[in-house]
Amino acid sequence: MGLWDGIEDAELFERGVYLKPKFIGTVEVERTIVKATRAKGDAFIVEMRVIDTNMPEDHPVGQKVSWYQALKDKDIAFPAIKAWAAACAGYKTTQKDEIDEEVSPVLKDMMVLATDKPDANDFIGIQLHVETVLIKTKKDTDFTRHNWEPIVLL
Repeated sequence: MGLWDGIEDAELFERGVYLKPKFIGTVEVERTIVKATRAKGDAFIVEMRVIDTNMPEDHPVGQKVSWYQALKDKDIAFPAIKAWAAACAGYKTTQKDEIDEEVSPVLKDMMVLATDKPDANDFIGIQLHVETVLIKTKKDTDFTRHNWEPIVLL
């Protein structure tokens, strides 16, 4: 077996562009995937297109961006993903009763569909308002939190 045997079958790495802290704008969901990563295990990734932006130099209209949510710690990941899905369904995170009644019962099925059909599911085409905030984690590392809000409220 030669040194370069199999190189023709190698998958190219895809690296997302992540929204910088202090971004305020509108994004449109284009794709939803779960991806296994070497360092952090599985991750839920939402690929989006910037529709409106307060940072045209860093994130111009039309730019493809990604939201990455590690799934290693479900106590952290699931609430973040639920907030995103609720915003996609038209709810603000403050509408806890409505989310529990309308979103929670179908959330698992929605997420299964979102990852089984990453390019053709109910999330594709939804536009969301998002603001990003830089916070410090318990380990004193920087983390960009995404605050999602629906464009159309229910």
